[in-house]
Amino acid sequence: MLQKLVESERVQFTWNDSHPVGNSRKLAESARVQFTWNDPHPVGNSMKFYVKLYQRGKPYLIHHVDVVSFQVEVTCGDTPIDVDVDVSKENLQKSNVISLCFTAKRAGFYDISIMISNKPVSGSPFSKTFLTGPPDPEKTSVFQKLSTIVTSNKVQTQVALDLFDEFENRCFVDSLCLDGFEMTVTELARDCKPEVVQVCASVERNTLFFSKIFATGIYVVCVTLKGRLISGGKFKVISLSASEFEEVSQCVGQKKSEDYESYITCVGLTEYSNPKKVFAYISSKKLVLHEFKQGLLPVRFRTFRVFPVTTFDYIGMNDKLGFPAVTFTDDNQASVTFASKDAMKILSIFAMHYSKNIGGSETFVDKKHFFYYAMRQYHNISSLDKTPITVDRSNLLLSSMQALRRPHLWFRRIRVMFSGEPGNSHISKEWFHLLSSKIFSPETELFVPFSNNPQALVHPNPNKSPLMTLKFYKFAGKFVGKCLFESSYESKQFIKAKLSKSFLAQLIGLRVNYKFFEYDDPELYGSKIKYILNSSVNSLDLTFTEEEFDNNGKLVKVVELVPGGKSKPVSDENKIEYINALAQYRLVTKVKSKTQAFLKGLNALVPEDLRMIFDEKELELLLCGVSEYDVKEFRENCIVSGNSPEFHKVLRWFWSIVGNYTQEEMAKLVQFTTGSSQLPPGGFSQLKPKFLITEHFSYNILPTARICFNQLNLPDYESFKKMERCMLIAIKEGSEGYLMW
Repeated sequence: MLQKLVESERVQFTWNDSHPVGNSRKLAESARVQFTWNDPHPVGNSMKFYVKLYQRGKPYLIHHVDVVSFQVEVTCGDTPIDVDVDVSKENLQKSNVISLCFTAKRAGFYDISIMISNKPVSGSPFSKTFLTGPPDPEKTSVFQKLSTIVTSNKVQTQVALDLFDEFENRCFVDSLCLDGFEMTVTELARDCKPEVVQVCASVERNTLFFSKIFATGIYVVCVTLKGRLISGGKFKVISLSASEFEEVSQCVGQKKSEDYESYITCVGLTEYSNPKKVFAYISSKKLVLHEFKQGLLPVRFRTFRVFPVTTFDYIGMNDKLGFPAVTFTDDNQASVTFASKDAMKILSIFAMHYSKNIGGSETFVDKKHFFYYAMRQYHNISSLDKTPITVDRSNLLLSSMQALRRPHLWFRRIRVMFSGEPGNSHISKEWFHLLSSKIFSPETELFVPFSNNPQALVHPNPNKSPLMTLKFYKFAGKFVGKCLFESSYESKQFIKAKLSKSFLAQLIGLRVNYKFFEYDDPELYGSKIKYILNSSVNSLDLTFTEEEFDNNGKLVKVVELVPGGKSKPVSDENKIEYINALAQYRLVTKVKSKTQAFLKGLNALVPEDLRMIFDEKELELLLCGVSEYDVKEFRENCIVSGNSPEFHKVLRWFWSIVGNYTQEEMAKLVQFTTGSSQLPPGGFSQLKPKFLITEHFSYNILPTARICFNQLNLPDYESFKKMERCMLIAIKEGSEGYLMW
């Protein structure tokens, strides 16, 4: 009989039978290992190998073995790799061959250790080398730190491009890999054919690059492989004259600009028949469009912040005005299109300030490092010595507020001690963990979910309560700021919370709309919001109001979502406006005073400008980190629904794929299925409802998820490799696979 034991990432087998005990040392020495690939080999494949058992030169059937422990361990560096073993009944009864396979995703050196009763088989451990995958237009991606480059028409502009395979291994570049790569440059202002630019390889820097002198203009650069645009291979280049480039550089250095005369032609969907004359002014933090009343008094028309929340597009020449036109957009207001003879200067100053504000790179890892550096520069504390504070474990929240009542303590490193307990170096970390759990626990009632689902995201409590004074929210904001302050120096202090996406958005100045209901209140989204989106509402007699009820179902009040909302009917034409107004009321207005108090505390330690370099998902990772995911615990605490042979095959592939996931990939899988990357205290065992894996009767499509039920739906696939790729696409692209009902 065969038992399969899984310890961490090690595969171990024990066979028992009534036959005499064999000599395990000789069995190990006589065993032969057959690998089915040549070394080195590209990543991305399911790698099979076989262990053949012999005794006295003859095949030794697996079921003859008595108390022999067979162990296989595959590692890449310090990372264990999951190994799949063929344990079919036919294989056990008739064969002396043990069939094993694993998927190599990380490029590098792999060690394969094979033991029988703790004795290595001949040749073990084996060393194998896996290389990055070959260039493939569907799998290869290119990395360029910024989406907009500003240059001068008098200099040779060189742009370096890093190549990555589908598993985010950085590709080794040589002249051979250039085959099929092409770079095209298209000027936006003119109706001309794209120019093909030669792509070069730098072996020393391990990058692709191209060099070109750009004539004055705005260009789109596209990197293609075998005629197809590759991921990340599109960016803009703004080329200025030498004098313009010098002027722009001076403006950026001085953190201010001139007033550039401009003409508003469109706001949102409203076009101006007579363009409005305004002046564009750009500082390091914002673009301001203002007009002068009576020729003297500046009146602000629109403001756009120079952060990721704002995007711009070059529209082309406005024929009526004879100037280039650009559109600026953010989530907080209607887009604005304006024309200006200085449009290229405006875009260039904006792009250069933007680059400086985010640290010169748009990747989360680079922005995080820049954030920590900027935090240290902002606070510039003279000493890293820690100031002791004492708190009461039995009254954690109030005693912590009392211990930190002196403002200067927030800006110092602290060493926490619990009253009546001996101190050690780990107590401060425990205090951060316990206090964050206390603050954001629904039991404390500062932050509560929208439903009774314990897995739901938490949001400031909208219900008025004398116990919930604003000082608690200000303290909560300061505490989150303190976590980020401490993380900027030594050990990372993460908060243990599953914050609502709309609350995170408000912390970075994003405008909340109805789409946030998908994550924050999926029950409302799955019923009312989806019905309004997918149906005609003309006959429903809805108005721009919200009815509020008490716990007994009694109507308490009717709130107007917009001025005059009681007399404004909801129609098919304005229903998006209605559900956006509903989101503003439920997610923002009802908790406005508490959010403002929280922000007041947070702003005391973390400037808003630094937070705004992240989006809400990145902010969650910055604040909360990623949970520690144990695949064994995951497997033991999920429910599987499906009985077909095809589903059993897919399920086996699923565990092999997940077994090779990094912690970041596991975080994306959990977020894709449950709506948050954070697990509850206790891990997968405490998920409510349990993580559910179900059979989806479809073929070769992306997996889907129903986050209300923590449900992952797995289709059938033609191959292991196809399934692996579909899963990666689904968890990385996120919401495209969500089913919210």
